[in-house]
Amino acid sequence: MSAAWWDEPIARVLRSSTSGFSAGARVNQIDAPAFGMLVKAQPREDEREVVYGLIFDIHIDDDPLVRQMVLADTVSEEMIRDQRYHRIVPIEMSVLAIGYRDYNGQVHQALPPRPPLSLDPVFLCRPQEMQEVVSRFDYFRLVLSSPVPAEQLLAANLLNAAKTLPEDEQYNFLVNAGREAARLLSNDLARLDNLLRLIYAG
Repeated sequence: MSAAWWDEPIARVLRSSTSGFSAGARVNQIDAPAFGMLVKAQPREDEREVVYGLIFDIHIDDDPLVRQMVLADTVSEEMIRDQRYHRIVPIEMSVLAIGYRDYNGQVHQALPPRPPLSLDPVFLCRPQEMQEVVSRFDYFRLVLSSPVPAEQLLAANLLNAAKTLPEDEQYNFLVNAGREAARLLSNDLARLDNLLRLIYAG
């Protein structure tokens, strides 16, 4: 993954709450982000927390020009490229908050005390930062109790996180994650089976 993907914002916050936020991006900014990736809303002021979250939805709404173009008999590649790079409606990413970094640099796996503000930049987390944020599994409860595709989201996140580790540590990381999931979902074996299949098939 290009270092530029970590150095430049992939989006900016559109709206937010303590449970998560939506971020808007241009078409040419969505090469890097994907379902399950860990991102952070970086405040512009030092007195606010960095908010970490998982991308659980990316959607592209239509705009007036697209509505006209889909009715045309033929649409040139030039028109499609022009529309994609000059569209007036942003692509939206929905993010579930799973933690935050306080003023002292400490990472907490809990909902942030306050949400990010509109237009705060959103960045992909570097591998080292991802390892720090998901080194414990306290955030599993937040994901599994949220109205999102929880098992799919958690599996995608764990597989992404495992790839940032040395190869000889990846299997143990996923096994430990599976054990924690088994503890939390001991009364819901169908969800547990789905989650474990997604993790170990990945």
